[in-house]
Amino acid sequence: MHIFIKLAATTIGVACTTASAYFLVDEKKRYGVLFAANIAQTPNDNSNDLIKLDQQSLSCPIRSSERWDWNWDGRHQDMNKTRVVRHIYLIRHGQYQTKTKIENEKQLTELGNEQADWAGRALAESNISFTRLVQSGLIRAIQTATIINKHLRFNKVEQDIDLNEGFPFLPEPAGRFIDDIAKGRLELETERMERVFHRYIHRPFPNQTEDSHELIICHANVIRYFVCRALQIPADAWLRFNLFHCSITHLVCTFDGRVICYGIGDVGHIPQERRSYV
Repeated sequence: MHIFIKLAATTIGVACTTASAYFLVDEKKRYGVLFAANIAQTPNDNSNDLIKLDQQSLSCPIRSSERWDWNWDGRHQDMNKTRVVRHIYLIRHGQYQTKTKIENEKQLTELGNEQADWAGRALAESNISFTRLVQSGLIRAIQTATIINKHLRFNKVEQDIDLNEGFPFLPEPAGRFIDDIAKGRLELETERMERVFHRYIHRPFPNQTEDSHELIICHANVIRYFVCRALQIPADAWLRFNLFHCSITHLVCTFDGRVICYGIGDVGHIPQERRSYV
């Protein structure tokens, strides 16, 4: 096992330039210089000769308009007293064929199959005892779940068409979507998204005695909407971030109604050159 350790840093002159030497240490306590870097101190006044900022227009931190709703899932009165938690892993499907309007033809590409396999390997190698596997009803999610399950070997895989892709909420900024909705080119599916959100994202059941680890294979819009709703972020913010194919988003729901996000769109299991999001 190799460990990177920063052993020394020297400040030089008034410019606060630091030369840092890094060493590699292994189990036999051997080491050597890997590289040395000259670090220039960044000015702390945000000055830039190329850009003159309008100081009066700079945004300020935004406070939540409402306090945390402890009964957001409608289950506060049935709170589990054992302090167990629910781990929910939201996984986007792999890259798929997009040059068709027929849903059953939107199957995984060769790259999408690879991405699903890397995700399955990573989940299996995590040594987590996953307790549930749910997939949406669209072919790209079904294929992704099937490949992942080759590594996890669930005997039962649940399917829920309410997890299918859709347009959950009018985003802010809305851009062209206002016109698309007005002309019927785009359908808001908030009711379905709310229904399926409350079906899967909630605190532990009252009779739950152990932590659960549940996998849901679905779609980018669904996952982004779930994250905003679970963290009580305005729902219209869902389109402000994107997700790579076969990325893993990890939410934790505690017994008392807290929700913690351990990661959004993690793709560390997929090589850089094999990542995609469209």
